Amino acid sequence: MLCFVDDQIQQLLDDDRFADITAVPMDVLRQVRQKCTVAESDVSFVRRVAQGRLDIVGHEQQRRSAEAAGKGGVAGILYDIPEILSDQIAATPTAKARRSADVLEPGEIALGLTQRLDALASASVIGNAEELDKDDLRDVTASLGEFELELSTMRRDLHTRIDAIQSEIGRRYIQGEVSVDSVLS
Repeated sequence: MLCFVDDQIQQLLDDDRFADITAVPMDVLRQVRQKCTVAESDVSFVRRVAQGRLDIVGHEQQRRSAEAAGKGGVAGILYDIPEILSDQIAATPTAKARRSADVLEPGEIALGLTQRLDALASASVIGNAEELDKDDLRDVTASLGEFELELSTMRRDLHTRIDAIQSEIGRRYIQGEVSVDSVLS
Protein backbone atom coordinates (compact mmCIF):
# COMPACT_ATOMS: atom_id res chain seq x y z
CA MET A 1 0.00 0.00 0.00
CA LEU A 2 2.73 2.49 0.94
CA CYS A 3 4.70 1.96 -2.23
CA PHE A 4 1.45 2.23 -4.19
CA VAL A 5 0.74 5.64 -2.64
CA ASP A 6 4.19 6.97 -3.49
CA ASP A 7 3.92 5.52 -7.00
CA GLN A 8 0.48 7.05 -7.47
CA ILE A 9 1.70 10.53 -6.56
CA GLN A 10 4.88 10.15 -8.56
CA GLN A 11 2.85 9.07 -11.59
CA LEU A 12 0.83 12.29 -11.38
CA LEU A 13 4.02 14.33 -11.17
CA ASP A 14 5.99 12.46 -13.85
CA ASP A 15 3.23 12.07 -16.45
CA ASP A 16 5.08 12.17 -19.80
CA ARG A 17 2.06 13.67 -21.53
CA PHE A 18 2.88 16.98 -19.82
CA ALA A 19 6.23 17.44 -21.54
CA ASP A 20 4.19 19.44 -24.07
CA ILE A 21 1.16 20.51 -22.06
CA THR A 22 -0.29 22.36 -25.06
CA ALA A 23 -0.82 19.00 -26.79
CA VAL A 24 -2.74 17.41 -23.90
CA PRO A 25 -6.49 17.15 -24.61
CA MET A 26 -8.71 19.33 -22.46
CA ASP A 27 -10.56 16.39 -20.88
CA VAL A 28 -7.23 14.86 -19.82
CA LEU A 29 -6.12 18.18 -18.33
CA ARG A 30 -9.30 18.34 -16.27
CA GLN A 31 -9.02 14.71 -15.14
CA VAL A 32 -5.40 15.05 -14.08
CA ARG A 33 -6.10 18.39 -12.37
CA GLN A 34 -8.86 16.68 -10.35
CA LYS A 35 -6.58 13.76 -9.42
CA CYS A 36 -3.82 16.17 -8.40
CA THR A 37 -6.27 18.21 -6.33
CA VAL A 38 -7.45 15.11 -4.47
CA ALA A 39 -3.85 13.95 -3.93
CA GLU A 40 -2.85 17.42 -2.69
CA SER A 41 -5.76 17.44 -0.27
CA ASP A 42 -4.74 14.02 1.09
CA VAL A 43 -1.09 15.03 1.42
CA SER A 44 -2.09 18.30 3.12
CA PHE A 45 -4.34 16.45 5.57
CA VAL A 46 -1.60 14.04 6.64
CA ARG A 47 0.94 16.87 6.72
CA ARG A 48 -1.24 18.74 9.22
CA VAL A 49 -1.50 15.62 11.39
CA ALA A 50 2.28 15.16 11.20
CA GLN A 51 2.81 18.81 12.14
CA GLY A 52 0.52 18.37 15.15
CA ARG A 53 2.49 15.35 16.31
CA LEU A 54 5.73 17.22 15.71
CA ASP A 55 4.43 20.15 17.78
CA ILE A 56 3.57 17.80 20.65
CA VAL A 57 6.98 16.09 20.77
CA GLY A 58 8.70 19.45 20.29
CA HIS A 59 6.77 20.82 23.22
CA GLU A 60 7.79 17.80 25.29
CA GLN A 61 11.41 18.56 24.49
CA GLN A 62 10.90 22.19 25.54
CA ARG A 63 9.15 21.08 28.73
CA ARG A 64 12.09 18.86 29.61
CA SER A 65 14.51 21.71 28.99
CA ALA A 66 12.40 24.02 31.17
CA GLU A 67 12.09 21.32 33.84
CA ALA A 68 15.86 20.82 33.80
CA ALA A 69 16.17 24.55 34.37
CA GLY A 70 13.73 24.31 37.31
CA LYS A 71 10.58 25.44 35.44
CA GLY A 72 7.60 23.71 33.90
CA GLY A 73 5.87 20.51 34.95
CA VAL A 74 2.67 18.78 33.90
CA ALA A 75 0.60 21.88 34.66
CA GLY A 76 2.64 23.75 32.05
CA ILE A 77 1.81 21.19 29.38
CA LEU A 78 -1.90 21.31 30.18
CA TYR A 79 -1.84 25.09 30.11
CA ASP A 80 -0.08 25.14 26.72
CA ILE A 81 -2.26 22.52 24.94
CA PRO A 82 -4.44 25.12 23.17
CA GLU A 83 -1.31 26.86 21.84
CA ILE A 84 0.23 23.55 20.72
CA LEU A 85 -2.88 22.57 18.80
CA SER A 86 -3.74 26.01 17.38
CA ASP A 87 -3.18 27.03 13.79
CA GLN A 88 -0.65 29.77 14.45
CA ILE A 89 0.07 30.24 10.72
CA ALA A 90 -3.44 31.61 10.09
CA ALA A 91 -2.62 34.67 12.22
CA THR A 92 0.41 35.67 10.14
CA PRO A 93 0.28 38.50 7.58
CA THR A 94 1.23 36.07 4.79
CA ALA A 95 -1.73 33.81 5.54
CA LYS A 96 -3.78 35.65 2.92
CA ALA A 97 -1.30 34.54 0.25
CA ARG A 98 -1.73 30.87 1.10
CA ARG A 99 -3.89 28.58 -0.97
CA SER A 100 -7.36 27.92 0.33
CA ALA A 101 -7.39 24.71 2.29
CA ASP A 102 -10.39 22.85 0.97
CA VAL A 103 -10.52 19.73 3.08
CA LEU A 104 -11.98 16.79 1.25
CA GLU A 105 -12.75 13.48 2.88
CA PRO A 106 -9.39 11.71 3.21
CA GLY A 107 -8.89 9.19 0.42
CA GLU A 108 -6.62 6.24 -0.21
CA ILE A 109 -3.52 8.43 -0.48
CA ALA A 110 -4.21 9.90 2.97
CA LEU A 111 -4.80 6.42 4.37
CA GLY A 112 -1.50 5.15 2.98
CA LEU A 113 0.42 8.19 4.19
CA THR A 114 -1.22 7.91 7.61
CA GLN A 115 0.04 4.33 7.84
CA ARG A 116 3.55 5.63 7.18
CA LEU A 117 3.07 8.36 9.79
CA ASP A 118 1.79 5.85 12.35
CA ALA A 119 4.82 3.63 11.69
CA LEU A 120 7.05 6.61 12.56
CA ALA A 121 5.10 7.86 15.56
CA SER A 122 1.66 6.46 16.32
CA ALA A 123 -0.93 8.43 18.24
CA SER A 124 -0.24 6.25 21.29
CA VAL A 125 3.49 7.05 21.14
CA ILE A 126 2.69 10.76 20.85
CA GLY A 127 0.15 10.51 23.66
CA ASN A 128 2.86 9.08 25.89
CA ALA A 129 5.70 11.35 24.75
CA GLU A 130 6.60 12.12 28.36
CA GLU A 131 7.51 8.43 28.81
CA LEU A 132 10.00 8.38 25.93
CA ASP A 133 13.63 8.53 26.91
CA LYS A 134 15.71 11.42 25.59
CA ASP A 135 17.12 9.48 22.63
CA ASP A 136 13.75 8.04 21.56
CA LEU A 137 12.16 11.48 21.78
CA ARG A 138 14.95 12.94 19.63
CA ASP A 139 14.55 10.10 17.08
CA VAL A 140 10.76 10.52 16.90
CA THR A 141 11.18 14.27 16.43
CA ALA A 142 13.74 13.76 13.66
CA SER A 143 11.61 11.13 11.88
CA LEU A 144 8.51 13.31 12.04
CA GLY A 145 10.49 16.30 10.78
CA GLU A 146 11.82 14.34 7.80
CA PHE A 147 8.37 12.98 6.99
CA GLU A 148 6.79 16.44 7.22
CA LEU A 149 9.48 17.78 4.88
CA GLU A 150 8.78 14.94 2.41
CA LEU A 151 5.06 15.74 2.52
CA SER A 152 5.77 19.45 2.04
CA THR A 153 7.83 18.66 -1.04
CA MET A 154 5.09 16.41 -2.46
CA ARG A 155 2.52 19.09 -1.80
CA ARG A 156 4.61 21.81 -3.44
CA ASP A 157 5.19 19.58 -6.49
CA LEU A 158 1.46 18.87 -6.75
CA HIS A 159 0.75 22.62 -6.54
CA THR A 160 3.20 23.19 -9.38
CA ARG A 161 1.41 20.59 -11.51
CA ILE A 162 -2.04 21.98 -10.68
CA ASP A 163 -0.87 25.54 -11.44
CA ALA A 164 0.58 24.48 -14.80
CA ILE A 165 -2.65 22.72 -15.76
CA GLN A 166 -4.78 25.64 -14.61
CA SER A 167 -2.61 28.07 -16.57
CA GLU A 168 -2.95 25.97 -19.72
CA ILE A 169 -6.71 25.69 -19.33
CA GLY A 170 -6.92 29.46 -18.83
CA ARG A 171 -4.70 30.10 -21.85
CA ARG A 172 -6.98 27.98 -24.03
CA TYR A 173 -10.04 29.92 -22.94
CA ILE A 174 -8.32 33.29 -23.39
CA GLN A 175 -7.03 32.40 -26.85
CA GLY A 176 -10.38 30.99 -27.90
CA GLU A 177 -9.16 27.42 -28.39
CA VAL A 178 -12.04 26.24 -26.22
CA SER A 179 -15.22 27.95 -25.15
CA VAL A 180 -17.37 27.95 -22.08
CA ASP A 181 -20.16 26.49 -24.23
CA SER A 182 -18.06 23.32 -24.73
CA VAL A 183 -18.01 22.78 -20.97
CA LEU A 184 -21.73 23.36 -20.58
CA SER A 185 -22.81 21.03 -23.39
